[in-house]
This record gives sequence, structure tokens and C-alpha cells, in this order.
Amino acid sequence: MNAKKTNATSLDGISKQKALDAEMEWAKVELLLETLETRKSDGLDFHEIPVWSIRDLVRHAFEAGYHEGLHTGYRQGRTDACREAAREEAPTSPRNPELPTT
Repeated sequence: MNAKKTNATSLDGISKQKALDAEMEWAKVELLLETLETRKSDGLDFHEIPVWSIRDLVRHAFEAGYHEGLHTGYRQGRTDACREAAREEAPTSPRNPELPTT
């Protein structure tokens, strides 16, 4: 059972890394940059970027996070519904311990 959990976690990590890589590539294209790597040269690392490109980048990041949050909430809601159907008490505390409880 632990092996499955480890595989699921690593697959989730791989999936997240692939998604992050795709978003970084999108940002690079959107901002017309050769690379997002630090090259330790002001001439290569600092760019003039129009505000509409920054706005589009922020909007894209927000929408991606929003949709991921909806998907995560949906999965967690299904878990809670299964617990209630089995007459088990669903947790009332936040899933993320960093979130405030009040």
C-alpha cells in the first residue's frame, strides 16, 4: 500500500513539473524572451515588458490556479461525501495547516 502512495506522489510531482514547465514556456513566448534562466548580466536579465503582457501573464496564472483549485476542491468534496455516506465524520479543519481556522 505504501508503494502505491509513493508512486502516486511521484507521478503527481512529475505531472506538476510538466505543467510548470509548460507554463514557463508559455510565459517565455508571451514575454518574447529567449530564456527565463538567470544569466548574471544586466543586459541579458533585465527587460522592458509592456504592462499588457504583464496583465496577460497575471490573468493566465490566476486562471490556471483558479481552475486547479476548483479541481482540487471537487476531489476533496467527493472524498468528504464518501465519508459521510459511510457514516464517518468528515474533517472540519482546513486541509492546509497553514490556513487560518477562523
